Amino acid sequence: MDNYHNVVYIKTLGCDKNSVDSEEMLGSLLGNGFKDTDDPYKAGIIIINTCCFIEDAKKESIDTIFNYLPLKNEGHCYCFIVTGCMAERYAGELKKELPEVDYFVGVNRIAALPVILKQSPLEKIFIGNGNNLEMHSEQRYIANDRYTAYLKISDGCDHRCTYCVIPKIRGKHHSREIRSIVNEAQSLYDHGVKELILVAQDLTQYGSDLDQNYNLATLLKVLSETIPFRWIRLLYLYPEGINQELLQVIKSHSNICHYFDMPIQHTENDILKRMGRHIDKAQIYDKVNLIRQVLPDAILRTTIITGFPGETNEIFSALLKSLNFLKFDRLGVFTYSREEGTPAYSMAEQLEEKTKLERQEQIYELQHRITVKANQQFIGETLEVLIDECQEDHVCIGRTQGDAPEVDCNVIIENADLREGQFYQIKINEVMDFDLIGEEKNEFTK
Repeated sequence: MDNYHNVVYIKTLGCDKNSVDSEEMLGSLLGNGFKDTDDPYKAGIIIINTCCFIEDAKKESIDTIFNYLPLKNEGHCYCFIVTGCMAERYAGELKKELPEVDYFVGVNRIAALPVILKQSPLEKIFIGNGNNLEMHSEQRYIANDRYTAYLKISDGCDHRCTYCVIPKIRGKHHSREIRSIVNEAQSLYDHGVKELILVAQDLTQYGSDLDQNYNLATLLKVLSETIPFRWIRLLYLYPEGINQELLQVIKSHSNICHYFDMPIQHTENDILKRMGRHIDKAQIYDKVNLIRQVLPDAILRTTIITGFPGETNEIFSALLKSLNFLKFDRLGVFTYSREEGTPAYSMAEQLEEKTKLERQEQIYELQHRITVKANQQFIGETLEVLIDECQEDHVCIGRTQGDAPEVDCNVIIENADLREGQFYQIKINEVMDFDLIGEEKNEFTK
């Protein structure tokens, strides 16, 4: 391969699990003699790692493909590849509409990329029948300046929610072996990672398919006690899987964040049943109460879907009342996206987009008041803050352990001489919308 044909550019869309996939793809390619670039005009190979979880994600993926395809048509690159969820789900249709694309590689076949690029097969579609979880995590590419990293402990999902296409794309739930996870975690730590974020479709399902008697609590105990990450954060904990054992492990290990990203999607039984969720309103209340009893300082985040088929005005009003009572510290809300191939697609009582958007705005207005009030409790307190960004005007932006990257609140420190990727003690002086404003007290050192 000449220098031009050897260079890869990857554009990643979608969730953090996709980001992990891209890092594993790049690591595998680098391990097979390829090189990478941040400039698509200098790449002989362009890879678009797509998402298609909801309609907006599909549109973004299609728009991105069209934005980069001129580089192939104008001769800037010789090979154009579409990977990820959209390739897995729509490869046949995309092949007809986008003949310029050389290969479509689904989420379960990305391990084949080095072979595809070296052998240039006539076949254009590579989907299904694969398991990337153990494929090349040890080769995963991690930039030297990374201090926060995601680690995927399982993939796929068995829950079969009626609105969700993930089981069709990523297949049944399958857990990684604990030794493989620990090895990758150690590699991340050795690269300088200080905040480890565990991700999966549902973290609490971890280990249910393994022969050994492992579960999430077992894994957390091992990770916390063997690798000295400053923070270990958990994303996507289904409420039904949160129990005393898990909470006690979190409570007894100081480097596991008291942060619960617990997607409930709704609170009202009629909608929960229609969604195919395996929990009811009373159980949701019980889980929230349990977490706050065991860990009074816990920060709770959730996601809500509004505008689901059958969500009447009365049901939506009840949802608002429930959210006002439960008072999640952080909350995201999506409007229901009607996805073909799901049971919810053909349900009666579909709502208009205008109604969905109006309800989304009402939930955000309610949550703004809840989050601001929750943040006001920190005024006068000194909190441990990880600095994510330092700007030229000496304004630094960071997060507490109660805030995940990009989706939650920030801590803003003015007139500061701090370093990105370091932990500091910050005294909180005021609240501005969703953000905290503070000043440096003294640096934590490792």
